[in-house]
Amino acid sequence: MKTSTIILFIALLAFLFFVKIWLNHPLPDYEGEKTLPVNENVDVFTDDFGVPHIFAENEEDLFFTAGYIAARDRLFQLSMVSLAVNGELASVLGEDYLKTDIYLRTWKIKKTAELLVKNMKKENKILFRSFCEGINYRIKETESNLPIEFKIIGFKPNMWDPVTVAGYTRMMAHEMQGSWKPEIVFGAVLEYFGKEKLLDLIPSGEYDVPTITGTNFSNKKLFAEIIEQENYLRDLLGDHSADIGSNNWVVSGNRTNTGMPFLANDPHLAFTQPPRWYEIHLKGGRFNVSGACIAGIPMPVLGQNENVAWGFTNSMVDDVDFFIVELDKNDKSKYWHDNEWRKIKQAKEIISVKGKEDVVVKIRSTHHGPIISDIHPLLKGKSHVVAMSWTGHWITNEMDAWVKLTTMKNWEDFTEALKDFGVPGQNIVYADTEGNIGWRPGVYVPIRREGFSMLPRPGNSKEYDWAGKVPYDDMPFLFNPASGFISTANNKTIGEDFPYYISGLWADPSRANRIKKVLEQSLEYNLDVMKNLQLDYTSEFGLKILTYLQFYDKEFENDGLNRAVTTLKEWDGIESKESV
Repeated sequence: MKTSTIILFIALLAFLFFVKIWLNHPLPDYEGEKTLPVNENVDVFTDDFGVPHIFAENEEDLFFTAGYIAARDRLFQLSMVSLAVNGELASVLGEDYLKTDIYLRTWKIKKTAELLVKNMKKENKILFRSFCEGINYRIKETESNLPIEFKIIGFKPNMWDPVTVAGYTRMMAHEMQGSWKPEIVFGAVLEYFGKEKLLDLIPSGEYDVPTITGTNFSNKKLFAEIIEQENYLRDLLGDHSADIGSNNWVVSGNRTNTGMPFLANDPHLAFTQPPRWYEIHLKGGRFNVSGACIAGIPMPVLGQNENVAWGFTNSMVDDVDFFIVELDKNDKSKYWHDNEWRKIKQAKEIISVKGKEDVVVKIRSTHHGPIISDIHPLLKGKSHVVAMSWTGHWITNEMDAWVKLTTMKNWEDFTEALKDFGVPGQNIVYADTEGNIGWRPGVYVPIRREGFSMLPRPGNSKEYDWAGKVPYDDMPFLFNPASGFISTANNKTIGEDFPYYISGLWADPSRANRIKKVLEQSLEYNLDVMKNLQLDYTSEFGLKILTYLQFYDKEFENDGLNRAVTTLKEWDGIESKESV
């Protein structure tokens, strides 16, 4: 063998050996002892499903360890969340994500999060800070040998603080609010096809006719840009959840074989790998709670403690409105509202871009909220802009509400906790060990003129401004209803006598009807019935359509169409994987 061949062979082996070492990142240790900067010993038991159970003597150690374990399992996922919260995706992923960063900063995710943390109770802020310190300890521990994703892309993870956690809760609110899309789509239909076509989309008598603002301001480019940026962001983070739907229900112990309530929750966040959900059990201090977190949130979003269980579905609240705002022709820093020229607020943002120079953008705001039309460069300098009001910009107390929910002991605690919970708006079902069941909507509903107005509103009149939120005491609830069960499935949960507009975005009632039909069938339920219902593939919507199809007897020249009609007529309405 020639010397040059041998040298080449050795070089190839050395390269492969280097790549193997470079690619290698050790798997977590699930047994043994580990030294962490905690005050007292902490026990972590990982069960056969990979779920960590953390037992600590105090709450600070509990949440430090929870943060460490979460980062051990999900560091890259947490790092992408941090980049999105800060509007720094372009600094790692390149220029393609510059517009996404501008979009996120226009939504004021981080700015709002900073105010949310300032609004937190001091004792709760300590817990969230401990959680973040645990994440940061893991980051420092691995910085010399980060997981492969970091090596491929070439970046080091950001450190965490409570602002990152608060920002992620607002990112979830952005994800769960569904009104941006119909407002954009309805507005685009009006712009492109006119009022007649728009009204074709509104079921007769079901909603108010949308208001037409009466300006000549074209929103086409804005609609296209918002849809593009939303899809870009949701594809990156797997956030298409608002379109998917969720189910929950609770059955009274009077109707179960155990004499205790059964509670089921089926939250349909879009599938991602790794999943959005992160199961955990936390025991220490006031806490003995288990359930499913969103990775990056310190405590279970849905689950149970020693006394209470709870579950969420999206309330489908219409929590976003767009306003067309007129600017002063001679001074674009002013806008017309309530018979006077007001000053536009302006903030400078510096965005780092990988391999490029920093980009400086200006985020402008009116009293309605940020000027969303600035995300498209061709819309700048115009005589009108579009501003956005969103309940997610209200400075609220969800961070404290998480602590109250996970430590609650009874219905009174639950009721008190939900006073602080409103964004993202949820239908929350409840069961306790005393045998009680209940439901409350944890949602802040803006009070506005007109209800179902899926188009930008006039921004020049205070008549269209939001007038605060619906008082908590005016919100409906159920506690131990005579039916013996409660269920929600993103459907309309409010009666016609409710005096405030909540939404025109409800999911079709087929899932809710199916749950109700099953829960009305039997007088006594067991866990198998609950499991079967959670895995039920029956489509009430499909069955309803089939009632019309039975009378369809037209013959087609195309044999494929004839076979399709015959197959549908024979269908039992069950959407199983075996069903044609």
